[in-house]
Amino acid sequence: MRVIVISRFCASPVYRAKIAALARQPGLEVSLLVPAEWREGARLLTCREGEEEDYRIFTGSLIFNGRVGGHIYGSGLWKALKEAQPDIVHMEEESYSFAAAQVLLCFSMLRARPKFMVNNSENFDIALPWRSRKIEKVVCRRADVLLVFARTARERLLRLGAPPEKVRTLPQFGLDPDLFRPPEMSERGDVFSVGYLGRLVHSKGVDVLLRALAGLSGEWRAQIVGDGAERETLKRLARVLGIEKRVEFVGWVDYPDVPGYLRGWHALALPSRTTAHWREQFGRVLIEAMGCGVVPVGAATGEIPYVIGPEGFVFPEDNVEILQAILQKLQNELRERERLAEAGRKRALEEFTWDVLADKAHRLYGEILAG
Repeated sequence: MRVIVISRFCASPVYRAKIAALARQPGLEVSLLVPAEWREGARLLTCREGEEEDYRIFTGSLIFNGRVGGHIYGSGLWKALKEAQPDIVHMEEESYSFAAAQVLLCFSMLRARPKFMVNNSENFDIALPWRSRKIEKVVCRRADVLLVFARTARERLLRLGAPPEKVRTLPQFGLDPDLFRPPEMSERGDVFSVGYLGRLVHSKGVDVLLRALAGLSGEWRAQIVGDGAERETLKRLARVLGIEKRVEFVGWVDYPDVPGYLRGWHALALPSRTTAHWREQFGRVLIEAMGCGVVPVGAATGEIPYVIGPEGFVFPEDNVEILQAILQKLQNELRERERLAEAGRKRALEEFTWDVLADKAHRLYGEILAG
């Protein structure tokens, strides 16, 4: 069985762990097409073409680089499809993306049409431009499988009229359980520690976390890891609230350093809020926290409640009082904290490691070809 994954995400080596896990599946020949360069904000991610240990990497140049949903391949796509000769094309782009339409156009020039799977992470009824709406209708009709990360993206596709039998759930993001592991005794102190990791923007609701922390009794500390337009505003808020000595603004950290910060926390807060054009699509840091034995606490928006499940706590958006009560409970009740940490780690191992996701994808590939 030959599969090619087309993914801008895999311009980052972090996500290529999934491709390596796929390549270890029996009877599966895996190739990857990734942009030679991908612009992600101020960062430029690069990838070289060649052979990895178990799979081949094709690269291509992009037109409209950095535009999510709006870029196309200027080179590399046709070469990858022709040389890989895939039975299945697994595309990690939205069904409304120009690149998805480009792949379908290439199919018309192939001698044998592969099966086509396309990802859908969008879980908000956004007002797409007319070209994107037209592309999405065509892709939903012609794709063999419409992959979604979880239920809120599935609900959107069904509202658009996608055939339910085509919509299948397969999380895109996983973790290395040896990297995201519970802490040693020396990595986490006795003082109750709360962390946030992500962008410092209005939609992430970090101001809600700071206000909740200000009402906590007893001894505690907090770290805010990440950067963004609201960093200075949030630091000023911490000063106004009188908690600036307990809250450390770490700034941006490289991904290999993330597990070390997570292992130092007892609870992770993701207080995201819905905006006019966005709501949380998954919250990868939640599963990474669970892998590290950290209790996740998140706002009831988008996919957050379903990712957290019974292994953590969910509170209404922007509700400082309930978030404060949850954090106070976790601070005061050691046994409950330990129970949830153990349950979260167990679920992360059962559902979200790269090997687990690769096994699920492999079985799905087999079902597609058999059908």
